[in-house]
Amino acid sequence: MSIAVVGATSKTGRYLVARLVAEGHAVTAVGRNRERLAALDPKAERQAADFGQPDTMRAALAEADQVVSLAHAGSTAALLDALPASCERVVLTGSMRRYTKLPDPAGQAVADGEAAFAASGRLGVMLHPGLIYGPPEERNVNRIVRYVKRWPKGASVPFPLPAGGRVTIQPIFIDDLIEAFIGALTRDEALGEPVVVGGPDPIAYREFVAACAHALGRRAYVIPLPVGLIAPLGSLARAFGLRAAPTRAELLRMTEDKAFDVTPMRTRLGVIPRSFEDGLALKVERGWA
Repeated sequence: MSIAVVGATSKTGRYLVARLVAEGHAVTAVGRNRERLAALDPKAERQAADFGQPDTMRAALAEADQVVSLAHAGSTAALLDALPASCERVVLTGSMRRYTKLPDPAGQAVADGEAAFAASGRLGVMLHPGLIYGPPEERNVNRIVRYVKRWPKGASVPFPLPAGGRVTIQPIFIDDLIEAFIGALTRDEALGEPVVVGGPDPIAYREFVAACAHALGRRAYVIPLPVGLIAPLGSLARAFGLRAAPTRAELLRMTEDKAFDVTPMRTRLGVIPRSFEDGLALKVERGWA
């Protein structure tokens, strides 16, 4: 079976390519940057292609039996146009932002991509992951880690959070996300309606930051502040090089609960996700924090 991975050089793509190659699949890694493609597992075939140049994407996917795309869901229509008639299954990447009630162009792009996929009649599934954490490249946990490390050892670390950090999130560890893609590619039960991919239970954001600090042997305390006050503080912090500071748009998303039933991930993809504490411990064990 020949599998093409679009967005193979992304933060998730390179781990998926390595896993598929390790399992003996014939993999074509598709991306825009030739240098980054060259850094992928050498057992994978590498093809440079760009949605802005449709002929290159069609050529890259021409021999694929299955296609999995890590590209933003906004590229769904272009991907569908590039698929060969012989492609048997398509796995697309969406986002939990698909379900936001806030004004969010990125979330709307995911919804539009989902609709385009459904209308195409192609066999496959779209996965909607939550906040992804684990590898050194990710910014979700790593920016909190960087923030914690800026404070003197022994001092409790303050976290200004909207709504006191009581809003929930459902982070997904990179290994579990890769397992979800494998299940989406290999299991008949996976086909059909989109599947939310997240941790086993929603956790409050204040618990999220406290766990990150604890993993470094530190303590965190939350300072409840309105978005209108945190946002300018964040802008000032970024001006002084503190990349950990969230943007106003990110702060607004931190006022909206992310709490989803992940039973379909278990039953259709065959993935039992680990808790955030267990994933964080594994991240530290691997030297990724």
